[in-house]
Amino acid sequence: MNPVQPRTVPDLWVNNLVKFPRKTAAIYEGAAWTYQQAEKFVEACRAGLARRFGVKQGDKVVMAMPNCFEFFVAYWATIKLGGVVVPVNIRLRPEGMTHVIGNSDARVLIVHKENWPVVKDALRACPNIKHVVSVGFQEEGSTRWEDLLSAAEAPPPIPAIQPEDLVIIMHTSGTTGVPKGAMMRHADILFNIRQAIIAQSFRHEDINLLYVPMFHCTALYTMLPLCAYLGSTVVIAPRPDIRELVDLVEKHRVTTFLGVPTLFYFLTTLSLEKRDLKSLRLIAYAGSPMPPQTIRRLREKFPTVALHNFFGLTETISMTHVLPSQDATVHPDSIGKLLPEVFDRIVDENGNDVKPGEVGELCFHRSNVVTGYWKRPDLLPQAMIGDWFRTGDLATKDADGYVYLKGRRKDMIIVGGENVYALEVENVILSHPKVLEVAVVGIEATGIRAYLGELVKAVVVPKPGEKLTDLEIKKHCAGRLTSYQMPQAVEFREKLPRNPAGKVLKQELK
Repeated sequence: MNPVQPRTVPDLWVNNLVKFPRKTAAIYEGAAWTYQQAEKFVEACRAGLARRFGVKQGDKVVMAMPNCFEFFVAYWATIKLGGVVVPVNIRLRPEGMTHVIGNSDARVLIVHKENWPVVKDALRACPNIKHVVSVGFQEEGSTRWEDLLSAAEAPPPIPAIQPEDLVIIMHTSGTTGVPKGAMMRHADILFNIRQAIIAQSFRHEDINLLYVPMFHCTALYTMLPLCAYLGSTVVIAPRPDIRELVDLVEKHRVTTFLGVPTLFYFLTTLSLEKRDLKSLRLIAYAGSPMPPQTIRRLREKFPTVALHNFFGLTETISMTHVLPSQDATVHPDSIGKLLPEVFDRIVDENGNDVKPGEVGELCFHRSNVVTGYWKRPDLLPQAMIGDWFRTGDLATKDADGYVYLKGRRKDMIIVGGENVYALEVENVILSHPKVLEVAVVGIEATGIRAYLGELVKAVVVPKPGEKLTDLEIKKHCAGRLTSYQMPQAVEFREKLPRNPAGKVLKQELK
């Protein structure tokens, strides 16, 4: 068999069996599997799904699991059957899980023992699920993972999958209501991989640390298919414990590490002088702004490591912007510039382009967003203005093409007729050396200030061991913010309320 020009996601995996069969594909909890060895598990799972449960091309398979090798196997087995992967955010409450599982129309659910108690409650309202595969436990009526993989029959041939076929249904975080199932096609995944390589310079030799949840688009849109495309290795971290992650980097000579700014802040607090982390060449972050002092401390600890910011949405078929290491010092609060073949606009309320430096809503061209939402064909057109998808994110673009987020449109605060963008205020407060996290919201102005309509409130999480006062926060903001941007109320908390996808629930802070 010769490698083929990849047109679909299974082509990526099959090509590696030809080109790099003895290259390590995955590492988890001290065990390692080459592509050839992992293929035996994938084919056994594929046979079990097809022969026991009748899973065929186009069928959905729900996966409710933490980071583990079984997730890796189930992902590739389902995709090689021509099936559709439906990941479940395992942090969801039963009602959220019920919606995602029931909305999928899947007949098969693969669930890990850690998640079974919540999933079990959710399944009571999901009559579509006919078969449950239990990973690490036994439940009456379920099929153990080991038994699924013990099917005596061979798996069916890989079907004639087309680039336009559906491959993943990724549900949004649900910050604006019920989670919506964004539909990703095989062609979309391949486009995303090409963009990721352009943005982050991923290589065949890379050993990539995967600590973000495997139900997340970073894992399923990018990391797993990217490793197969390049023939590189993924190290699956079972937990987001920073000390354990450092151990994995050192032990397995990890070269790339994608994560969120808060995690990298904790990385800067560790004593690393006696650790051998020289293999690390790339730290890429997304999800929220990286405070400038965290960037500085990372540069001090890892002077030869590239620091890249990247941006994308569940609804975009790829990452859209990247801020490379050389630009992070000058533009630390930017998400960077557009990647090739991605098109954006920043528009006012009437859909007209704003001038450089002016705030508007960030939009992406129809060609850069998913084909639609599963079973809700009405929703995507509602978010379109002509050929442009309205993200709900407020942003500016400077004359050099750098884009700066200002927060969600629904989070904008109007103080005495002046627009206050929450993210601008949050970035200023985040620059305080004692602040770990902050969320800024608008609250009703009362009393003698009622005429202002709204006032700015900051909810601050201090760094571990630090003490802060509202006066310190206000002094820090003075001279950095205008009078109407200044927080008039400051509240301190140990943590911010978040939804299961990790998004801050600002409505609970008002």
